[in-house]
Amino acid sequence: MKLRYVKFSDERRKEFCIKTVIAEDNGKLKVYKKAIFEEGEKHIRSIADNAAILRKYYDADVCNVVLDNGAAYFDYIEGESMEKRYIAAMKNKDIGEIKRLLVIHKDIILGKKENETVFLHNAKTEEVFGDCSMFEGMPALKCCNYDAIAGNIIFVDDKPVFIDYEWVFDCPVPADAALYHCIHNFYEHYPEMEEVFPFGSAMDHIGVKSDREILNKTYLSFFDHVTSDGVTEGFALMKAICLKNTKTLKQLNYENIVNMCECDRLQGVISDINGKLIEKMNIEMQFEALKQCNDELEQKILEYEEDLQKNICYVIAKKTYRKLKSIGRVICKRG
Repeated sequence: MKLRYVKFSDERRKEFCIKTVIAEDNGKLKVYKKAIFEEGEKHIRSIADNAAILRKYYDADVCNVVLDNGAAYFDYIEGESMEKRYIAAMKNKDIGEIKRLLVIHKDIILGKKENETVFLHNAKTEEVFGDCSMFEGMPALKCCNYDAIAGNIIFVDDKPVFIDYEWVFDCPVPADAALYHCIHNFYEHYPEMEEVFPFGSAMDHIGVKSDREILNKTYLSFFDHVTSDGVTEGFALMKAICLKNTKTLKQLNYENIVNMCECDRLQGVISDINGKLIEKMNIEMQFEALKQCNDELEQKILEYEEDLQKNICYVIAKKTYRKLKSIGRVICKRG
C-alpha cells in the first residue's frame, strides 16, 4: 500500500492513542485506524460496535468498517463535506445558507425521532462529561455521535454519511452538549466564521438554550477523559519532550550564526564594562591616595599644634620667670 496521509492522535491516554492512515491499494483508497499501544486495541474494536448503534438511531449512512489484524478499515468516501459547504457559505457571507446548513447539521446530530429521550442522572454519562445534574429533565439523546462534526460528515448524492465515528456513546447525553461541541468545532477551526455569523447566533438559531459556559465544561470534561486518567498524561507530552532538542542542520547553522553574533555583541558589552571598571578603580585608587595624604596632613597639623602649644607655654613661663626675678631684685634693693 502507498501511504497518502498519516495522523497520530497521541495527545490521549494510552487506551485511546491511535494512528489514522489513508493509503492507496491497487488504485483504491482505504482508511484505517490502529492502536498505538496494546491498551488501545479494545477502543479500536469498539468502533465496529459504534457502526451498528448508529445505524439504529440515525438516518445518516455509516461508512462501512472491517476489523482486520487489530486495525479498523473504512471505505474511502468521495463526496462534499459539511465543512466544505460551511466554508463556501462563510466566504460568500451568505447568512441564509449558513442558517440552512446549521439546521441540516442539527438534524444529523440529533438523529431519528426514536433517539430522543429525557436526561436523567447516570454514572456512565458523568464519567465522561462530568456533572450533568443541571440537564436533568432536558432533551437528551439515547445514542450520541459526538464525532458528528462538519469534517466527519460527507454528502454523497446529498445523503449524509458518517465517515468517522470513534466517539459514540450509547448512554443518555444532553442534546445541547452534543450540538454545542459538534458545531463549535467548526468555529474553532475557522475563527473567521465568528465575523460572518457569530457562534452565539448559531446556537440561538438551532435552539440551544443551555448556558454556554456549562456546555463548554462538558466538552472540557470529555477532553480530560480522553487525554488523562488522572495518573498519567498523554503520550504527546513525552513526544514533545523527545522532539524538543531535535533540530535540522539548517536550524543548527542558523543558531550558530545567531550565537556568534550574540557573542560578538556580548564581548563588546564586556569590554565596555571592563573599561568602566578600570576607570572606577583608578578613581578609587586616586581617592584612596588623596585620603591617605589628607590623613597624613591632619596628623602633621596635630603634631604642629602640640609643638606650638608647648612653645607658647615655654615662652609664657620664661617671661613670667624673668618678671618675677626682676621684682625680686627691686625688693632686695629697698630692703
